[in-house]
Amino acid sequence: MVQGQNVLLERMVNERTNELVSSNQSLKKALVDMKDAQLQLVESEKMASLGQLTAGIAHEINNPINFASSNIKPLGRDVRILLDTISEFEHIIRDDTPEGEKWDKAQQYKNEIDFNYLQQEIDELLEGIENGVNRTTEVVKGLRLFSRLDEGDLKTVDITEGLDATLAFVNERLDNEIKVEKRYSPLPKIDCYPGKVNQVFLNIISNAIYAIKKKFGEEEGGVIIVSTGADDVNVVVKIADNGTGMEQSVISKAFEPFFTTRKAGEGAGLGLSIAANTVRQHKGQIQVASVPDKGTEITITFPIRRK
Repeated sequence: MVQGQNVLLERMVNERTNELVSSNQSLKKALVDMKDAQLQLVESEKMASLGQLTAGIAHEINNPINFASSNIKPLGRDVRILLDTISEFEHIIRDDTPEGEKWDKAQQYKNEIDFNYLQQEIDELLEGIENGVNRTTEVVKGLRLFSRLDEGDLKTVDITEGLDATLAFVNERLDNEIKVEKRYSPLPKIDCYPGKVNQVFLNIISNAIYAIKKKFGEEEGGVIIVSTGADDVNVVVKIADNGTGMEQSVISKAFEPFFTTRKAGEGAGLGLSIAANTVRQHKGQIQVASVPDKGTEITITFPIRRK
């Protein structure tokens, strides 16, 4: 009987062991699948930010280019008029009429083409083209500052430039309805990974725009306030909005991965989580203060020097 019981017990142990092995393999597979899904969601969040950034860049470059392009045709017309004027003056000079009459003919022709207005228009058209080119150059410079392809290396930079570049690229999403107030103080340069820091600014400002549009819709009244300050040790950036705000229960989960109050398809809930991880990577701090229906203020503190 004892021998039979031992055989039965051994069989039960083997069956249970096989079950545990199978369960362990299933858990390992589930963990791998979860990690893959997490990576896909992170990449999805990055692509969403990239899409927003691309739209902003296209808008900021198209505007000055279109403005400059619209000046080319009228400038070409004015140049042709000037060339015709030179030809006409050459004809007048070669004419056998007395000098006084030549002068009168020249003045009459200038009046016919409104020469003074022509000069003024050419100056304005050239100035418009120059402004368009300069603005495009600034956008390209801003893109270089924002993307910082050297972000893998620690750099000493002025993060105010990164803030300005980020605000320039979200300008198109403001729709001339959301005002941006810059309350900058002089800042020392800090040691950081510039591209990652700019991504933090983009994620937070994008959230502010979303909260404002959710509250105001297509109406005016939304405001984003970007403030900076510094002491001997830290640099502080505050980004505040007067959007929908958050309940305390939402604030406590704001930096958790995949937590979001948005509808399905509007965000993966990784923006603030990525921002918080980046700030911690820089040995900094990130805090949220919010009042429902009043707005939100996010305070980011970066140490000036990495130790």
